[in-house]
Amino acid sequence: MRTEIFTPGGGPAPDGWDAFVRNGRACVLWEEELLDAAAWGNRRPLFAGLVGDAGEPVAAFCGRLGVRPVAQRFRPPGRAAVPGWFQVHLPNSFSAGRLYAPGLDTAGRRAATRAFERAVRRRLGARCLGVVHLDVESPELAHLEGPLRLRRATAPNALLHNRWPSMDAYFAGLPRGRRRRLSALHERIGADPDLVVETAVPAIDPVHASRLDQLTRMKHTSRPGGVVPLLPSYFDRLNRSSGASYFVHRDKSSGRPVSFDLVLDVPGGWVTTVTGSDGGRDLYLDLYLREIDRMITTGVPSVGLGPGMRQLKESFGARAVPRHAVAVPF
Repeated sequence: MRTEIFTPGGGPAPDGWDAFVRNGRACVLWEEELLDAAAWGNRRPLFAGLVGDAGEPVAAFCGRLGVRPVAQRFRPPGRAAVPGWFQVHLPNSFSAGRLYAPGLDTAGRRAATRAFERAVRRRLGARCLGVVHLDVESPELAHLEGPLRLRRATAPNALLHNRWPSMDAYFAGLPRGRRRRLSALHERIGADPDLVVETAVPAIDPVHASRLDQLTRMKHTSRPGGVVPLLPSYFDRLNRSSGASYFVHRDKSSGRPVSFDLVLDVPGGWVTTVTGSDGGRDLYLDLYLREIDRMITTGVPSVGLGPGMRQLKESFGARAVPRHAVAVPF
C-alpha cells in the first residue's frame, strides 16, 4: 500500500481525496476545503494522508503533531517547534481521524493503518515520537491493537438513540424532577419574546459564531489567554457546505446569535461538535432539547453528544459508549 501525506492549508490534497471521503459518507469536516480552513486556524501542525492499494484509495487519515508553538501564535502548516506525538483525530470534532473504504475487512484496515503510520514516521522524522490513535471505539481495536501498542480508556462518547414517538413521550420517560425542569425550560425559552429559536438552519453569522466559540472554550480552560478562535472563514466555508447545520438562539432585536450548536450528518445519524454561548446555562441545555425534538420529528436514528459532562448528558437519556486511545511508539 502507498500513502500520500499532505499538509492541509499548505498544499493540495491528493487526487481523489474529496471523492473518497464523500463515497465513505464521512462528515463534511473531512473535505479538503474544511481541512484547509481548520489548518490555518490551528496552533499545531495538521497533516492528512490518503492510502491507496493498486491505485485505488482504501483509507484516509487526519491528525496533528501534538506540540505547542513556542513563539508564534500561528505557524505555517507543517512547521513544528519541538518533538511530539502525532495524534490521529479530526479537527474541531469528537470524531476519529480514520476513514476506511466501505467493505474493507479487518486485515485491510490493519494494513492501511500500518502504511499510514510508516508514512508519518518517514515524513516527520525524529520530531515525531509516535502515533496516538484517539477516539477509538471497541470495534476498531481489532485492527489498531498489536504487539508493543499501548491502550488506555479515555472519556466515553455520549450517544442518544432515537426511541420516542414524540417530544411528549420523551419528556414522559424522564424522572419526575428532571421532566418538570426540562419541559418548563423548553417551553419558557420557546416563548421568550426576546429570543428567536432556529433549528437545523444551514448558515450562521461567521464572525459572531467565532466569538461565541472562543468565549465558551475560554470558560473551560485554565489558560483562557491561550484559546485560539476558530476563524470566521471556517464558519463561512461550513455555511457553503452540505451536511452541516446549526441550532441557534438569536437576539430578536439585533439578530445576532447568542448561542449555537453545530450538528454534522454522519452514517447513522448526527454528531454535535462546535458550540458557543454568551448566555446562561439554560440556553446550552435548551440546545440539546431542540436537537432531540428535531431528531424525533425527522426520524434521525441517533445523535452523538461527544465526551465530557457525562452525568449531564446521561440525564438527557444518552448512553456512554466506551472509547480508547492506542499509542504506537517509534
